[in-house]
Amino acid sequence: MPEVRQERTGWRCEEISKRHREWGYNCPAVDLDFMVVEYNYGKPVALIEYKDKHAKLPSLDHPTIKALAALADGYKKPLPFFIAIYCPEDWWFRVIPINEIAKKIYKGKTELTEKRFVKSLYLIRNIALSDQDVQAINKLKDITPPKLESVA
Repeated sequence: MPEVRQERTGWRCEEISKRHREWGYNCPAVDLDFMVVEYNYGKPVALIEYKDKHAKLPSLDHPTIKALAALADGYKKPLPFFIAIYCPEDWWFRVIPINEIAKKIYKGKTELTEKRFVKSLYLIRNIALSDQDVQAINKLKDITPPKLESVA
């Protein structure tokens, strides 16, 4: 039987993390980087895992991603679920849509400036932008992510 992976960074809630590993291999859980539930008026509208551009990306076939997708898809109205890779120096975003609803929202437009990414979060909520929202968005960075180098 495979061994339970040990805590690697030591900066999470280490005590529960260590204790959970003692519960055995067939009781899996994962520490996520920065998982958020975007919501509007107390109702969830999206499930997003944020990852720094230097973080290792999980396999999209990994059981963790499948479990989170099932959670998003199983809500009474399926929630978009995606990974948002961000650059904290320039504040650009690269979106990896996981489930079908997220793929429909982003339709291949996955290299986003901060302005465009935040605007998409408002649009996911199906609300019209107020003047205050527009002012906040206009203050954000408008830097496009660099093109990914293709792997031959």
